[in-house]
Amino acid sequence: MRPYWKNLYCALLVTLMGAPCMEAWEQITWTGQVTAGFRTTFTCSSSCFPSCIYTWSFLGRTVNGSTLSWTPDGRDSTVELQCNVLNPETGVSSTLTSIVEIKNRLSVQISPPNTVPSLNKSVDLVCHDAAAGHLSGPSHQVVWYKDGQKVTLRGNMQLLHNTSLHFVSLLPSDAGFYQCETSVPSQQQTRVFSLGYLLNFDPWNVSISGPDAVFPGRLSKFTCLTSCTLNVDCTVRWQFRAGFPIGTYLSVHENELKWTPSIPGTFQNFTCVAENAAAGQSAEATKTVEVKGVLVSGSEAVRLSGLHAVILSLGLLMLFDS
Repeated sequence: MRPYWKNLYCALLVTLMGAPCMEAWEQITWTGQVTAGFRTTFTCSSSCFPSCIYTWSFLGRTVNGSTLSWTPDGRDSTVELQCNVLNPETGVSSTLTSIVEIKNRLSVQISPPNTVPSLNKSVDLVCHDAAAGHLSGPSHQVVWYKDGQKVTLRGNMQLLHNTSLHFVSLLPSDAGFYQCETSVPSQQQTRVFSLGYLLNFDPWNVSISGPDAVFPGRLSKFTCLTSCTLNVDCTVRWQFRAGFPIGTYLSVHENELKWTPSIPGTFQNFTCVAENAAAGQSAEATKTVEVKGVLVSGSEAVRLSGLHAVILSLGLLMLFDS
C-alpha cells in the first residue's frame, strides 16, 4: 500500500500543478551494501499493463530499463537515484527517488598516527584501505589530489612506495584537502577516490566547499571540510540561521548537504558547526549561496510558493523520518 505521505503528495500535485500520479506501487531495491569500487545492481519495480517503461536518472546520467548496474567511484558519500515509470497504456508516469549511502574503504590517514601537523615538521599522508591496510608495492599505483587537482611534487615532497605522500618540511602552502585515487581489488579493478583529509595547521579549521551560485531545479552539493576527525574528535551539524533552504530537495548526511533550490534571485546561508562537547571546543564556517535566475511574479509565484511549502513539508518528513 502506498504510504500516507505519498497519497497526500499525489493529491497535492494534482491540485496545485495538475500533474498525474500513478495508481500503482513503485519501489527501488538492491542487495547488500553499496561500496565504492564494487558494482551494485538496482531494480525498479512497478505494476503496469501490459508492461512499464523505466528510465533511471542519477549524477546527470540517464539509463533505460528496469535494472541499473553501477559502480560508484568514491566521489560521493550519498547519491540520489531517480526511477521514472511510464505506463504506456494510460500515459501516466511517476518518479520514485531513493537516497543511496555509499561506503568507501579508502581513506587518507596521517602518519605517525595522531600527529598534529606543524610548520617545518615532517609528516606522511598514507592511502589506506580498510580491508587491506596501508597500500604498498607496484600493484597499487596511487594518484594524489589536493583541493581536487593532481598533486605536483615540490622540493619538500616525496612519493614513497608509490603510495604515501611524504612532506620533508611542511610549508603553509601545503595546507589543503587531500585525496588519493587507486584501484580496489574488485572484479573490475575500478579506480576509486578515497575519503579526504584536510591538512591544516589549525586543528579546528572549518570550511565549506561547493558552488557560490546555484540554479533552480539543479542539484548542488556542499561539504563541510574539517581538520578534526568526524565522529572521533568532533561531530558536524548544519544550521540555517537566515531561514530554511527552500527548494524541491534537501538532504543532510553528516558533513554533506545536497540541495535543489527553486526560487531564483534569492540568497541562502549555510553554516557548518564542528564541535567536541566534552572538550568544549568548536569552530564554524558560513557560506552564502546565490540562486541565479529571474524571479517570477504574479499568479505563477503564488502557485510556486504553495508547491514549495508542500514539497518542503514532505521533504522534512522524508529527511528526518527515514
